[in-house]
Formats: sequence, structure tokens, C-alpha cells
Amino acid sequence: MTSTHLNGHHRKTLARIFAHPAGHNVEWHDVLSLLGHVGTVTDRHGGGHDVTIAGETIRLGAQNGHDMTPGDMRDLRSFLARSGFTDAGMADGEPDAPAAHTNCTVLIDHHEARLFGLDASAAPSQPRVLKPEDADGAIRRVEHKQGQDDHDGGHGLEEDAWYERIAAELQPAQRIVVLSDGKGRSNAGSYLTAYLKRRHAALAARVIAVQRVDIGHLSDGEVAAMGRDLLAA
Repeated sequence: MTSTHLNGHHRKTLARIFAHPAGHNVEWHDVLSLLGHVGTVTDRHGGGHDVTIAGETIRLGAQNGHDMTPGDMRDLRSFLARSGFTDAGMADGEPDAPAAHTNCTVLIDHHEARLFGLDASAAPSQPRVLKPEDADGAIRRVEHKQGQDDHDGGHGLEEDAWYERIAAELQPAQRIVVLSDGKGRSNAGSYLTAYLKRRHAALAARVIAVQRVDIGHLSDGEVAAMGRDLLAA
């Protein structure tokens, strides 16, 4: 890694990469400037770039226009999160990174995930809302279906991309509570925790409680309070 110190322009670009919903005017020029600052960018023959940060490499497709596509943004966001970045910089090095005691309550179903507690400047009952997106950025519902996968076949690979986005957002959290409705394989919270155990063991170890709730009858304030109670217990 070349440098973990980010100037104001790089910080702005990083924040836009991590923003939800994904922006549609994040320019390739700005992104490549950021990536070249924190890692190594190698142009590929025929177009595209290989980006290496802390020994891990991602392959970005050829540029198609001035702005990144939502699909490129999601892939890059997950890669940066795995490399230790948040929307504020390096999680363990930048001065304005999230505090080490950050707690998060996740309320999740197959329509959306609501993350409480990640934004220190927001009210406790004001969540960060994530919704599944297709490659073109359109909002969709994650369907439960059979898929050829490396686990029990409960979800297809495209659903795993949705859970990977949530995992990227949860990286700053040190203690996590997961709330969801449904039973068995239809419970998105259970699938999220199983996914974290398979793909992000260190993050899964921070999940201290998983509980079924009636999502339709809980306000954001009640969810935040329930999460605080479970964290305290």
C-alpha cells in the first residue's frame, strides 16, 4: 500500500463509493486516483485494471464512459472493506475512522436491511438503509431459491452479492445484533449469520445475538431499543 493518508479529494471519493444508495456520478478518474494512492493500479491489455491493496487484487472491467457503473461500485466497495477501509478511511489508521466500540443492530428481511448505530452523528433510531440492486442499479427483492453454491443450496449466487454488501457495511462494528422474521431458510437474518461464518469468520465472531421478531409491527425506535437491550445483556 502506497499510503493510508487521504487528502480531502480522496476522502470525498471514498465516501461516495461507500454511499447507499450508490451514486451514479462517481468518475473513473477520481476512483483510479484514489486506488493509485492507497495501492497499485496496473492497466490490463485490452482494457480494464488490476488493483492490488495489502496483497489482495481485484480486476476492474474496461471503462465504459466517465462514471463507474453500480456493479463496479458494489465490487469495489466490498474489496475496499476487505482491505480495511470504511467511508472515512482506514478503519485502524485514519483519525476520523469509526470508534472501536461501535455497535450495530441489523434488521433484515428479503426487501432491505436497516443498520442501526453505525453513524455516530445520526439519531439512535435513524438507520442506514440498504436495498438489493441489480447490476443496472434497479431496486429488487432478494428471492429465496435453490442455487448451485458452495453451501446448502438455499440461495443463488446473486443473493450472496447482497449479503456481501451488508458484510462490507458491518466491518466497523465490534458487536452486532441481528433481528429478522421468518423461519428456517426464509429467515434472512439466519442466512446472513451463516454467510458471515462462511466468508467473514472474524466478523461473524462479533455477532452476539440473533433473534426473530415481527418486523411489520416494530418502529425504528423500538428496533434500536431492542438492539440496545440485547447488547447490554
